[in-house]
Amino acid sequence: MEETFHPLNCVLKTKKDVLHACKKLNSLGLPPHPLKVKSWDTWKIVNFIYKNAKKDSKILDVGCNGSPILPFLKKLGYTNLYGCDVDLKVRQRRLLRRIQYNFLRINPDQPINEMLENKNNFYHLSKQNLENTGYDSDFFDFISSLSVIEHGVNLDNYFKEMNRIIKNDGYLLTSTDYWPSKIETNSNIYSRPSGDKIFDQSEIEEILNIAKQNGFCLVEPMDFSFKDKVVNWKKTNKEYTFIFFCLKKSEDQK
Repeated sequence: MEETFHPLNCVLKTKKDVLHACKKLNSLGLPPHPLKVKSWDTWKIVNFIYKNAKKDSKILDVGCNGSPILPFLKKLGYTNLYGCDVDLKVRQRRLLRRIQYNFLRINPDQPINEMLENKNNFYHLSKQNLENTGYDSDFFDFISSLSVIEHGVNLDNYFKEMNRIIKNDGYLLTSTDYWPSKIETNSNIYSRPSGDKIFDQSEIEEILNIAKQNGFCLVEPMDFSFKDKVVNWKKTNKEYTFIFFCLKKSEDQK
C-alpha cells in the first residue's frame, strides 16, 4: 500500500490512508497523532525529515503548541529541535498526555519520559509570531507547519519570514485544511483576528504562487486528485480533508 503516499504533494484521499499512516508511525516506534486523522500529515512530515535530514539538522516546528512533531523527532534521535507559537501552555500539556497514552499502548514496556520531557531546554521553545520571528537568517534546514496556516496567518508575511530563516536548499513542510470547492467557515478557534479557513483548490494554487514569489518551489508537482471528506471537525461542524505540500527554498526562484 506504499503507493498511497505517492506523490509527496497531495490530498488526503481516504480513511485507509490514515490507517496506513498510523501503521507507518508505529513501525518507527511512534504512536499515532492524538487526533487520529492527523496521523496522515504527521507521517508525511516525520517521514520526509527522517529520510532527508541529518541527526544534527536544525529543525523548527512553527505553531508547535498542540503538535507532536518535536517529541516524535526527539524519539528518532534528532538533536537540534526548535519550536515557536504565540502560546505554549494548555494545549501542549493536553497533547503530551494523549501522546503518552497512545505510546504506551504500542510500546507498553518502553519508557516515554525522554521523548516528552524538555530537560535542559532540549526543544528550544519560544513564544513568537511565525510571521515575524527573532531567529537568525538562513538558520534552519527544515521547517514544519502542521495545520497552522488556516488559522488566520498572513501568507505573504509567512513565506517572507520562512524564506528569511530557512537556509538555501532548505525545506518547508506544510499541511492545511482543504476541499477542492469552497466550504465557508466563520469559526475562529484560536482567537486570530480573522477566521479559520478551509482552502479550496484555487486558494492553494494562489498560496503556491505566493510561495514562489518568495523564493520557494515545489519539490514535485502538486496532485490535486481527491476522493472522500475524511475529516469531520466537530468544533466547526464541517467535513473536508487535508492537503500537504513540500517546498524547497531556492535562490533561483527569486
